[in-house]
Amino acid sequence: MKKACLINSFVLCLIPALVGGALAQETLFEYPYYLLDVYNPDGDCWSGMNVNGQWPVPVDPEQLLIGPPPSGVSGVTVPSDHWLEFKYRGQLIDDPGDDILLVENDAVNEQALVFITDGSDREYLLGYAFVPDIGFYEQTEIGFDIAGISFPFVPSTIRIVGLDYRGGSPGFDLANIRARINPDCGFTACNPNPADGAKNVPVDTLLKWSPGSSTQKHIVYFGTALTDVDENAAPINKPTQPQNAGSFTPPALELGKTYYWRIDQINDNDANSPWTGNIWKFTTTEHLVIDNFESYDTSTIHDAWTQIDQAYIHLSKHPEPFHKCRQAMAFRYYYDPTLYSEAKTSFTPAQDWASAGVTALELFFYGQADNYTNTQMYIALSDGNTNAVVPYDGDANNLSSETWQLWRINLQDLNVNLSNIENISIGFTKPSPEYPYLGVGTIFFDDIRLYRSRCLEENKPDADFNGDCTVDFHDLKELAYHWLEKGHNIYPVEAPDAPLAWYKFDYNANDSAGSAHGQTRGHPTYVEGVHGQAIRFGGYIDSVEITGAAELFSKTRTAITIAFWQYGNDSIHHTDTLCCSDYEYNAYDPTIAINLGCWKSPGKYNWDCGSPWSFESRLSGKHKYKTEWSNRWNHWAFTKETKTGRMQIFLNGVLYDSRIGTNSPILGITSFEIGSGWYGGYDGLIDDFQIYDYALSQPEIAYAATNGTGIFDLPLILPFDLNGDNQIDFKDFAILADNWLDKNLWP
Repeated sequence: MKKACLINSFVLCLIPALVGGALAQETLFEYPYYLLDVYNPDGDCWSGMNVNGQWPVPVDPEQLLIGPPPSGVSGVTVPSDHWLEFKYRGQLIDDPGDDILLVENDAVNEQALVFITDGSDREYLLGYAFVPDIGFYEQTEIGFDIAGISFPFVPSTIRIVGLDYRGGSPGFDLANIRARINPDCGFTACNPNPADGAKNVPVDTLLKWSPGSSTQKHIVYFGTALTDVDENAAPINKPTQPQNAGSFTPPALELGKTYYWRIDQINDNDANSPWTGNIWKFTTTEHLVIDNFESYDTSTIHDAWTQIDQAYIHLSKHPEPFHKCRQAMAFRYYYDPTLYSEAKTSFTPAQDWASAGVTALELFFYGQADNYTNTQMYIALSDGNTNAVVPYDGDANNLSSETWQLWRINLQDLNVNLSNIENISIGFTKPSPEYPYLGVGTIFFDDIRLYRSRCLEENKPDADFNGDCTVDFHDLKELAYHWLEKGHNIYPVEAPDAPLAWYKFDYNANDSAGSAHGQTRGHPTYVEGVHGQAIRFGGYIDSVEITGAAELFSKTRTAITIAFWQYGNDSIHHTDTLCCSDYEYNAYDPTIAINLGCWKSPGKYNWDCGSPWSFESRLSGKHKYKTEWSNRWNHWAFTKETKTGRMQIFLNGVLYDSRIGTNSPILGITSFEIGSGWYGGYDGLIDDFQIYDYALSQPEIAYAATNGTGIFDLPLILPFDLNGDNQIDFKDFAILADNWLDKNLWP
């Protein structure tokens, strides 16, 4: 890794590129062309520095980080356990020098993990970005060299995960990121935009791609099913195909829908033409934003929203309420027998909600305790001919509740043309014609959005296992696959050899099987566990460091088992590291690491064991259910035997995953920690952590987990136990049959 470069001007870090013939290499560096994935576990808005360097303000990561930076002072703050994943216009490649360059805006001990991925499920933890606290504002350039890394996938994206647990500001302030790429497509089209697998794509998106090297024209295939774009499909008929343009404006896209497309390339002078393209897909955003009130200042909100009659509006900022980001609209209302209050925003041109499949409008409101509630709050929509008024049908006392409340409106019930909405109004009037009194109050409004019919959590039928609000053959297939499974299981047992180390965590971190005692770091605590006490970890800083690790693990060079009981929180982390041998970011990776987690529900697991670290020594996959990891006790056992090359994972006494061909030795361990490590900190409990110098069999694992009884009396991990008797049988099938073909989308 190149030494960090502190810069007042981005140009200063490019000066070395002008020396020694490096200029040609520098031209291979590109900014990302697509923001493939965004993870914000807080559910609020992103903040950072705008083009003028103002901080903290709401920012759009796509506007600031895709393509060249709009200014030399802009950036996006990536707090701990948040991430941004960037797609590049070609495969990441290695050449002499650093191949990835990122710039951080404020040097105050800020940190992030840097991953290279295939844009899907496969990833490599490249290293650790850190900027020291130098006592004043500076930009820092950090470089990474990918020389010597053999990727078992096509490296095309970079993911930045905030790890800032000591920084002076709440996150890693990313200004820009560039990578060295090979943009050559060969003969086929490449670099789809939206990227393959992209989610939350705007419904007005333009499809673009990079042409093949010999392309004269393009043939576009597009549709909502794979059969629309496979080898038997016909191309689109408008515009006429083949076409000259390297872009395509699709027909009206609907919210929350997946689309498929393919681009074939033609050269009439080449006998090998046409060249058939890959099938790509993307999914549109689930909602349209009418207004989230984040783009206004104190004056421009009145340009967008007109005050009518007695209404008075202003921009609500801290300490006044706002919903998710930093601003909302405060609405001061007054009414009496002749007066009312209304705020209206108009659309020029009129908005077409129907083409996107819109069926519902949602907004949030927040009351005040002293509000007059004998009023009628309403929303009105106008298509130019009809003005449809929707009175609030909830409890009037909600207007005085100082909490954010959701108001859902079924637009299908309105006699209004959704393809030509000219304006929307929010208002307050007297509750009935004969009401003789006046009233006054303030309501805060935020996040006005449009949705199509969708599956709400409260609407899901009992037997809806895949979360689509419909009970059908998909759910029946899942039930059948797990038929007759139960929570109470008794397995054959066989007493294992004595463990090398055993951490019972009964009010201490001592090794009850030997002398490799643990030393706590941070502030872990002891609570009730499976057998006696357990230890609770609260994130990256908490851990147990094992003394004498080199001597302990010198006995596990050819085989090992690590077993423990684990109770994880519903973590927001990337992937929690439960234990890890010595590693140094940007220098060397651990010989042993166990990662579990609900990074994105249901999360990933990794069992790494072998020296040197490699993908061939990793057993990895996705948790099928969140309960395999979080909010319940589970027993895990991880084994490896170098002679047979077999790695295995056992969950609650049953083989969970395995692979062969992992013959690398288990060498070079000089330190070991429990509760934190390579991928980040662990949130949760651990009990009876054991290390053995051989690969335990299933009966031995059952013995070690249950103190010899072989009895695993645990709730079912599966969601299919519909009657709660801890087994999957005909009683559950009867409930599924009773729900058969129930479809509860709203509205």
